[in-house]
Amino acid sequence: MEKVSIKNVTTQLLDIPIKRPHQFSAVKVSSKSFVLIKIELSNGVIGIGEGTTPGIFWNGESVETMKLVIDQYASPLLLDQDPVHTEALLQKLNRQIRGNYFAKATIEMALFDALGKMYNVPVHQLLGSLYTDKIPVRWALASGTPEGDIEEAKGHVASGNYENFKTKSGKEAPENDAIRSIKIAEGIKGHSKLGIDPNGSWDRLTTMKWMDTFFETGIDFLEQPLPPADVEGMARLAAMKKVPIMADESASTIEDAMRLAKENAADIFSLKIHKAGGMKNTIKVAGIAQASGISCFGGTSLESSIGTAACIHAYASIPNLDYGSELFGPDWLADDLVKEPLTSKGGYVHVPGKPGLGVELDEEKVSTYLRKEK
Repeated sequence: MEKVSIKNVTTQLLDIPIKRPHQFSAVKVSSKSFVLIKIELSNGVIGIGEGTTPGIFWNGESVETMKLVIDQYASPLLLDQDPVHTEALLQKLNRQIRGNYFAKATIEMALFDALGKMYNVPVHQLLGSLYTDKIPVRWALASGTPEGDIEEAKGHVASGNYENFKTKSGKEAPENDAIRSIKIAEGIKGHSKLGIDPNGSWDRLTTMKWMDTFFETGIDFLEQPLPPADVEGMARLAAMKKVPIMADESASTIEDAMRLAKENAADIFSLKIHKAGGMKNTIKVAGIAQASGISCFGGTSLESSIGTAACIHAYASIPNLDYGSELFGPDWLADDLVKEPLTSKGGYVHVPGKPGLGVELDEEKVSTYLRKEK
């Protein structure tokens, strides 16, 4: 086989509207931004990937910083290199570019898509094969009011779209947030299960105060209630043995996972391929969790079908994904970037079987949502 090299790397910024405003702890959004990357090989194969993040508040990266890092610093390190040596290329990026895990995950995604197309296999075969061919999906309630969230949850259950949910917290004071979350849980009790995600905005005392009530209400899990650096506080909450504690922002890197496991600071890891620096690192984090008796949850950065496909390939290879996923990004967006968007069916997403990521870019949609230069 003729030796293949990376011929070109390009990026574009895109903004896609969403179906309804989404309330995070720090910001409310009505559209979602992406950086689209294309890696062209010398044999004509083009791999695609996308970078996205809940916002710069989440970990310090944004689509604008990702584009800058890829264009000015990563691309020169990739050009003319052999894409087959993906691991060596990623280690090279790690040595010369500190942090910027979201940008690196975007690059890895496109490399694996290109390799899958080149070898005519889906990405999960490059990652070590499947554990399952479908993953349960949990919908995030973020309408902004308890009544709206309850109504939305019951509607999804009635239609058969989703069975279980989580709610975003952090906009209000921790005490009010806790009361609000309990109201939602009580409103859907008997219909479905609810997890709470404060995005690291609560404090130890308030969280500990409400743990008994969370347990009695049947809260499924408490995701990142404390600031990411407060690992000791997370360990104290986990030691209460009331509601399972899920680490998200605290569990980004492989090193984070090791620390949390050693300090018994989480019952569940929320996985995200962008925060870990890619699909391979995500699988490594899940391996640390499995060895430590920790369950996993397939988190989302609210990707389009491109990033969602990458998540599915990685998550479906993980045996301890006990809490399912929240891969509802394509259903949450008002439009998508591929010709056949991925959607959940009966509360599950299915693993794409076509080569690479298994999705085909729609260039007309890319043109429609391309960010206009100001």
